[in-house]
Amino acid sequence: MSSVLAADLGRGAQARLALVHAAVQVFGESGLEAATTRDIAQRAQQNIAAIAYYFGGKEGLYRAVVEHIVEVILARVGPLMDEAEAFLVREQQPSERCLDYLKRLLAGSIATNQSMIPVTGIIVREQTQPTRAFSILYDGCLERLQRLGAGLIRAYLGEAVPRADCIVRFHALLGESLAFRFARETILRRTGWKEIGAPEEARIQSIVTEHAELVLRGLRRKTRR
Repeated sequence: MSSVLAADLGRGAQARLALVHAAVQVFGESGLEAATTRDIAQRAQQNIAAIAYYFGGKEGLYRAVVEHIVEVILARVGPLMDEAEAFLVREQQPSERCLDYLKRLLAGSIATNQSMIPVTGIIVREQTQPTRAFSILYDGCLERLQRLGAGLIRAYLGEAVPRADCIVRFHALLGESLAFRFARETILRRTGWKEIGAPEEARIQSIVTEHAELVLRGLRRKTRR
């Protein structure tokens, strides 16, 4: 490959990435329908024609953004999900290991930094007003996360617990983790924190996982009576 062609490919990859990053912000703020390609191109400092060239239009760019979000989530919790998946296919699943994996999954789902705000906005809209891109999000990471969480709860509580109950229970626990993304500003005002940095996020993780452990240990005692 010539150095000129390599340089062209490098510039193309950079332009494509710049458009995706800008589109995360714009789609996160405005949603698919209200977002404009002009705004995205301006924020990315790219020619508006580049969106059609690289993505085929606004919907293609939106799909690329959702694929990017899946990559972000998998980078954060993918290795942990691999571990949990391997654990669940073993013949023996010690209860304390189940609980540990559940707490780690919940802690890993807490992401309160500023860059996650537009990502959260897109995920929320896809849950309440799903587009065709929802399948990318669901098949790419959400189904697996939910399946593993529910599987760990069932392994911890016992096979007698209905699967549907385990699905709902994991979703309820996960909701507590995700609430800190949805209500970030309220938490800042109520606590008086200036930001949610590493120390604050660690504190949130500690409290959320403590809650989960108390709930699950209580349910385990109840199911064994």
